[in-house]
Amino acid sequence: MIIPNLMVTDIEKSLNFYRDILGMELVVLVSPQKDVSFEGNGAGAAFATLEWKNQNSASNNKADDNNKETQSGGQIMLQTAQSLADELSVYSPENSPTPSGTIYFRGLDPETILNKAPQDIVVKGPFQQWYGMNELYLRDPDGYIICVGIPAGNPPQ
Repeated sequence: MIIPNLMVTDIEKSLNFYRDILGMELVVLVSPQKDVSFEGNGAGAAFATLEWKNQNSASNNKADDNNKETQSGGQIMLQTAQSLADELSVYSPENSPTPSGTIYFRGLDPETILNKAPQDIVVKGPFQQWYGMNELYLRDPDGYIICVGIPAGNPPQ
């Protein structure tokens, strides 16, 4: 499993986005003093891990067990610049997030997310891509471009 670790300016604001809009669940919060918590709003935290479940993962159908669309989602980590600088000398506390590319969450329904998202963070969509996915692009509090998508049509043959 690949778990991205995003540099963020404010764990609390990021938690509001990933938990309240995308529906992710908090796994752990860590303070700058390395105190661990499994709940909270992220105020003052240096690090957090969240996870999401594919919205199709609740199937009780055994035939779905090998279908990638029914498997669990994954995790994402959020870490402040100061915390990263404390751990890795290639960073400094003055670093700020520099988004490039997009982060794709396959299995999160764009229409459901759109109903929770403030209009000013919507970048594009929802719309059906030529390859059969219904997608929505959003901007998180640090400028990372997040795409959520589910299969909605036939992929190219």
